[in-house]
Amino acid sequence: MNRILRFAFVAALTAVSSLSFAQNTVTFEAGQDTADGLTIEKEGVTITLTIGKLNESQSYRLYKNATTTISSSSANIVNVAFICDKIKYGKKIYLGDGFDSSMTGLTISDDKVNVTWAGDEKSVEFKTPGHQVRVKKITVTLKSAPTGIKEIHNSEVNENTPIYNLAGQRVSKDYKGVVIQNGKKFVRK
Repeated sequence: MNRILRFAFVAALTAVSSLSFAQNTVTFEAGQDTADGLTIEKEGVTITLTIGKLNESQSYRLYKNATTTISSSSANIVNVAFICDKIKYGKKIYLGDGFDSSMTGLTISDDKVNVTWAGDEKSVEFKTPGHQVRVKKITVTLKSAPTGIKEIHNSEVNENTPIYNLAGQRVSKDYKGVVIQNGKKFVRK
């Protein structure tokens, strides 16, 4: 019975601790988040182009042979997702296959609209050697610091205060198990 309870406690603790590593996302949308130059910044995340446009209403334009650098001033970047514009101009289509597909961690979907990068870096560089890429939306996921117990305070316990069991009954100093003393629960062995 104790073993089953111990395993259940470990499983519950694991589930709670995995939730403490919440991640923060920053989203750049063409037309809403624009910049007149080659750099745009939002919530500590900076996107810098060597050549291109960040002020178009439909999509960000990452020109051929450009380098796009995405960096964060606060936390490491763990994921970048691009949603490319499917618009055609004559025979030209500016989809995600213009990115350097040999880049480590980069995945281009079969329809070439969704491009994702996964890793753990402070700054990431994307190159477009194939052709111009037009991006409607860029979502950057940042790794955040764990939010949990930072320190433990072990305050002095007055040994003369009465001890109670979980049923609220006063017990002796020799009682073993979960007890309450000074309003704090602890295990006495």
